[in-house]
Amino acid sequence: MELIVLLLMILMVLVLMLRSEAVLPALLINTIVGLVLLFLTNLVLIPPIPINLFTILICAVGGVVGWLVILILHVLGIAFYIVV
Repeated sequence: MELIVLLLMILMVLVLMLRSEAVLPALLINTIVGLVLLFLTNLVLIPPIPINLFTILICAVGGVVGWLVILILHVLGIAFYIVV
């Protein structure tokens, strides 16, 4: 059941994106900026944010806002930290 709902949601998002051509370039730019910020942040932070599929997906979907959420949660020690 969850797979069907997920597929329907993805289909709805794709239809909305195809209907409005002005939104797609803005989303792509936001995604690229979010991913670049994630990689640049790891050059400065000690310990770095672990880059895995989960963090990349958050930055790809959320863009700059997703990066900011990951950064805040990492700095506060709530999530996205490496346990030694």
